[in-house]
Amino acid sequence: MDWRPDGVAAAGGYYAPPPVPVPVPVAAAPVVPVDYTVVKRRLGGGGDMEVRDASGGLAFRYVAAAAAGGGRALLDAAGVVLVTVRSGEVTGEWQAFKGDSLDYKDIIYTAKLISVCSKRREIHVFMPPQINFQDMKPSYRLIGNISRRACTIINEDSIVSQTNLLYKLKKVVYSTRKFRVTIYPGNDTLLIMAMVMNFFLEK
Repeated sequence: MDWRPDGVAAAGGYYAPPPVPVPVPVAAAPVVPVDYTVVKRRLGGGGDMEVRDASGGLAFRYVAAAAAGGGRALLDAAGVVLVTVRSGEVTGEWQAFKGDSLDYKDIIYTAKLISVCSKRREIHVFMPPQINFQDMKPSYRLIGNISRRACTIINEDSIVSQTNLLYKLKKVVYSTRKFRVTIYPGNDTLLIMAMVMNFFLEK
């Protein structure tokens, strides 16, 4: 009787392949919102901000852009410029660029101030390849109140991120120098952090 290395001899000269192992179930990776804490380091407008993760480690920084053109920059913990947001030629418009670039091909998004009052600010964000965003549907809407450090970022009908003050029990007055950013699963952290910086740009 012949033998095959990839089979098992059976009665009547037939060969059956070895049994396929049953896969071991693997637990799915947890999918939960991620929280960051933004801390303003200096009093007054334009102060740098540090962004810390849930363990307290430095994750990002918001600083004045060093390159020509001004604006604000999002840095990683090592000080590398990730995104720069600069005011456009029209008041109430901004462009976000990769790194510290000013090149059109490096635009991440264009933002436009839609409405602003003492209690409400709304910014619409348009992603490339949309160039003329007149009457076009925005990719994201940022709605909130700067003084209360409140911002809700909406993509179509879904909330992708929210910011709020760190409230404490039995405390009447809350510091606006520290607030939380919650990013919901499935969203781009760098994009969200850049848009948060854009929303609070003047503060």
